Amino acid sequence: MKQAYLKTEMSKHEMILNQMGGQIKIIKGIMCYVKFNIKNIDIEYVYHINNLDNYFLQRIAPYPMNIGTYASKDEIINVIKHDIKQFKNASNSTIFEEFININKKFNEAEKHFEDLYLYYNIPHEMFKKLNDRLDEIEDYIKNYKTKSTRVYFEKDPENL
Repeated sequence: MKQAYLKTEMSKHEMILNQMGGQIKIIKGIMCYVKFNIKNIDIEYVYHINNLDNYFLQRIAPYPMNIGTYASKDEIINVIKHDIKQFKNASNSTIFEEFININKKFNEAEKHFEDLYLYYNIPHEMFKKLNDRLDEIEDYIKNYKTKSTRVYFEKDPENL
């Protein structure tokens, strides 16, 4: 696309979002797309290179996940390096694809839940049941960690 077209398109978006009450900050830079293939599973990332010392990294496949914001390209590369090593290691499991599918289910459930509360007035008792079930799943995950053999040691888990 031509630069003039992009600037015009950006101005249109900025005006509309501003009229909607949004605060817009244009950050110039380059969007990077990275793709790996591990045992016929695509692992894909996007991140933005800019001069503001913050790089937002997102895994977009095999399931979307915000990974984080980092202060340098070296951090981004290191995070992707470990992520790929972890996927390669996990791909040795006989149920690797099933793990991927469970993550996809979590992602779909998150979308469904958002539609539920944005479009419907959920009674408190139904909300409590959903919340209790999520707590139960979280308890299962933490419990299964203690009963499972650790297989990746190059870094510690960040969320578990």
